[in-house]
Amino acid sequence: MTVMSNARTRDLDTLPVSKLFWRYAIPSVAGMVVTGLYAIIDGVFVGHYVGSHGLAAINLAYPMVMLQVGLGAMLSMGAATRIAIRQGAGDQAGARGALLTVLLLLALFGAAIPAWGLPNIDFLLGLLQAGGQDEVTVQARAYLWWMLAGAVLTMGQMLIVYLVRNDGRPGLATALTTLGALLNILLNYILVGRLGLGLAGSAIGTLIAEGVVVALGMVYFFSRHAGLRLRWGTLRPDRAAMWPILCLGTPSLLMELNLALLLYAHNYQLFRWGDELSLAAYAVAGYTEALFTLAIHGLAVGMQPLLGHATGAEQPARARAALLHGLKVCLVLGAAALAAVQLFPEVIAAWYSDGSQALVDAGGRALRLHLLAMPLDGLAVVGCTALQAMAMTRLALGVTVGKTVLLLPSLGLLPLALGLDGVWLAMPLVNAVLGLLMAGVLWRLAARLQASASAAA
Repeated sequence: MTVMSNARTRDLDTLPVSKLFWRYAIPSVAGMVVTGLYAIIDGVFVGHYVGSHGLAAINLAYPMVMLQVGLGAMLSMGAATRIAIRQGAGDQAGARGALLTVLLLLALFGAAIPAWGLPNIDFLLGLLQAGGQDEVTVQARAYLWWMLAGAVLTMGQMLIVYLVRNDGRPGLATALTTLGALLNILLNYILVGRLGLGLAGSAIGTLIAEGVVVALGMVYFFSRHAGLRLRWGTLRPDRAAMWPILCLGTPSLLMELNLALLLYAHNYQLFRWGDELSLAAYAVAGYTEALFTLAIHGLAVGMQPLLGHATGAEQPARARAALLHGLKVCLVLGAAALAAVQLFPEVIAAWYSDGSQALVDAGGRALRLHLLAMPLDGLAVVGCTALQAMAMTRLALGVTVGKTVLLLPSLGLLPLALGLDGVWLAMPLVNAVLGLLMAGVLWRLAARLQASASAAA
């Protein structure tokens, strides 16, 4: 075990949880917020230079991109949890083997997705309801082709940031994320704003930025600065870690698959009860929601090393303290985001408009209705990640599946009574129910950790 790894483990065992929480959470949240900002800027470039049909095209294609994000989340969360638990138990060799195993899995998934997806892209566009030959379909096809071709970079960027953060370098993880974000903004400006390449340019810019992050992250793990340093002569994956990584990361995959399915269901209902403008308005709400969701996800990711290590080291008091810190910050962020969306919806929607007042009006209403339950939505996200980090995957899986079980009927029934507004209100209704249920689960978990800590004392 290296001196760096010993120091990191000693810090996780001895430093005050409040200090460790902010050490990991602030860089993680900052990195995710930067990612959210460049996603928003992507939307701004598309809205201004491609128009409402460009926003609609991204919404149509994005369920397939979210499948890739789900696989990346599965690998990232599964590997991060496995590595943290192995290190908490003092098994440095097992942690290094898990790192190599997840890189092998990344290569396998990264080759399989374009090998199957690119020859079947027209079939996929048909599933996504992009069946005509209008401008929306043209832009959706161009965007999806590039994102399928570069799937390994989309998944790899997520994985590298997780692994670097788990290696005791949250600042470096944030720096990599920020660099990727800034590079993506610059490339979008050049490719979409100046060269007029439309959504193909947006996808190419994103993939180049992700590729730079992946390359720099791999350089780090082969350097002397890495705690889990890799050497060319000792690249031996731990095959026994493959199944635990996939199992521990499955709730993250299912969470993203749920989001992909729900995005598809929203698109279907928006076409039925609205029109292309409604789909563009949903993209406006989605970009804005992504900023909040990524900030909350960053908070949850920042908690993960603390919770995973405390679980592996059997330190219930420290696990409880990290959990409570995360929940408090989550609720504060949720309340602030809700206030901003309710007070300034038209101002936010105008960021994505090429001057169309109709898009501003539709986007403002979508923001006000669709994002009503952000604090409780954030609570569910943080709760699921916390349960995964403590290897309680069944509970996390139950909450994730419950979202789909409740939302699909809500999307089908509410529009019958409320029309298009019913589509906007289905998600916040379900988020409120799941958030309250998660609050009960976390309350019991905190009480159980407190009892364990008292017994140990």
